Amino acid sequence: MAINISMRILELFEATAKTPIVFYGGRFQPMHKGHYSAYKHLVKKFGANNVFIATMFGKKQQQAHAAGDYITDPFTFQEKADIISTMYKIPKDHVVETMPYRPDISKIGRDPGTNYVVLALGNKDIDRLKVGNVIQEYSENILPDPAVDPETGQERAYKYMVPSQEGGINASSFRANIIQETDENIMKESFDEYFGMIQQDPHARGRIFKMVVRGIRR
Repeated sequence: MAINISMRILELFEATAKTPIVFYGGRFQPMHKGHYSAYKHLVKKFGANNVFIATMFGKKQQQAHAAGDYITDPFTFQEKADIISTMYKIPKDHVVETMPYRPDISKIGRDPGTNYVVLALGNKDIDRLKVGNVIQEYSENILPDPAVDPETGQERAYKYMVPSQEGGINASSFRANIIQETDENIMKESFDEYFGMIQQDPHARGRIFKMVVRGIRR
């Protein structure tokens, strides 16, 4: 009996010793200042070293580019990572090419035995992940279950809803405005409003402005 109690105490200690690794996922075509506000919320809650941006440029997007279609997903992963790291000063090694809803923790060099995955989602996306054996609700005092669900063999994750930040910003509308506008000064105003002023360096802003306009209008 004493042995069983000791083993359970050890299991609880190991569970509580685990570190949450947060993946904030999205298409980010491109990331805007509302996304960045959400990222800052996550950093404040979980720590900068434990928060990662998860985004992809998958087969569907690659096929669209090959066919000359850049309307919905104009930017490749490398371009998105450049925009995010330059405009928001998020380290490039914290922008990860992995599935937002099933991130690969090995891509960031973390051990599933001592870390557990938290999927950070906005209000409009949170219901896409149904709670079950693999996906569970995040709470402050959780004791993480074993990393792998024995029934499915999939890694468990916990979903966390990011509070709404900077409402009213829309990537589709921004891209449409850039396509339709002919006045570069108005395009720069739209760019400033969309991205905010986290990056103050005019050379860096100018380079990303040209990349964004070229990417959207190609």
